[in-house]
Amino acid sequence: MNLYLKYRPQTIEELDLSGVRKTLSDIVKANKVAHAYLLTGPRGAGKTSTARVLARIVNCEKNGDKLGEPCNKCSACQAILNGSAVDVIEIDAASNRGIDDMRELKEKIRLAPAILPRKVYIIDEVHMLTTEAFNALLKTLEEPPSHSLFILCTTELHKVPETIISRCVQIQFTKATGEEMKRSFARVIAGEGKKVSDEALEYLSKAVDGSFRDGVKILDQVLSNSDIVEIAEIELIVSGSASYKVTNLANSLIEKDVTKSLELLSEGVVNGVDMNYLIVSLMRGLRDKLLAGEAEIEITKFIFVLDEVARRLATSLDGELLLQVAIVEWCGQTAGLASEKLKVKSEKEEQKKEVVKEREQVLQKEEEKSPWQIMKEKLKSGQSIKNDPPSPVASEGHGDTIDDAIAIFSN
Repeated sequence: MNLYLKYRPQTIEELDLSGVRKTLSDIVKANKVAHAYLLTGPRGAGKTSTARVLARIVNCEKNGDKLGEPCNKCSACQAILNGSAVDVIEIDAASNRGIDDMRELKEKIRLAPAILPRKVYIIDEVHMLTTEAFNALLKTLEEPPSHSLFILCTTELHKVPETIISRCVQIQFTKATGEEMKRSFARVIAGEGKKVSDEALEYLSKAVDGSFRDGVKILDQVLSNSDIVEIAEIELIVSGSASYKVTNLANSLIEKDVTKSLELLSEGVVNGVDMNYLIVSLMRGLRDKLLAGEAEIEITKFIFVLDEVARRLATSLDGELLLQVAIVEWCGQTAGLASEKLKVKSEKEEQKKEVVKEREQVLQKEEEKSPWQIMKEKLKSGQSIKNDPPSPVASEGHGDTIDDAIAIFSN
């Protein structure tokens, strides 16, 4: 039997999320069950398993006047566990989403239970119902028979009408913490009589991103070949390679080393690393380094670029090429910035040279002027000539003659 089915939680205590365990424990302590519950949260968090536990709680033969944990041994519990209970109806709204399906439900819900104390309807992926089907369901939820219990499950709460939400008691399934994931996986491994390293358990808890179902499926593959769960075996299933480290690629991208980054990407592709896994792991790795202060805030720009690459991956003929271009463009920003700075610096140096050259030309022109010309320019500009040297005396081969001076001042 598939491990996920074999170790599906069958009691409140076995439920994976601590918050959900507390909610169901409070329902049992209060000894009061609402007519409709809405279970919302991410996929693989245990919504359907919780719905089935709740169905057994209200129908268990040992829970007469006082609610408690289902015994899972009486005929009612056994019938629900093996799927033969005619009074517990599971509906997949993805394939039964029309108004006719809800009308049929509305007609049958009025009938008393055939065997069990309560008739339970578990509607999975309820957000898939059409508007007309929701309207038909709403009427049933407004005036439910006392013997009925509705349990609606959805991963997309925003698609469920407010009118439906307001008539249900909502149980929120949050993303599992690392400790909750480890607890769940350790239960499965111990149940199989196998062992697991702490490192492997830690890696698996992070790799499945809060999905208990995905984690147990990976364990199913590993445990079929080994008595001890090692991290290398999990890495091989998750990423396609047991030795490739995405952290090395993340570090080279932070340093904007284009050559090393492309080499590490090529190494991953050669080793058979799944491209989707690589991109998602890279995004998470860069995020962790940003939060740890090991990367600058600008790395967020590249994280968004990776997200866009991931979106295009499904329709691209060459996913590796997309990622290569993204890496070259990102790492090339450093070179482009340096080139721009050098260009600006060069322009400033040229401007300085021009200014120096112009000054030198002015000085040269002033040196070429005769003392009489300099004196005339000072007089015109209103400058004092008191401290100027005496007017030059004509001498053979040097300076201006008196006649030259007269000619200058007469112009």
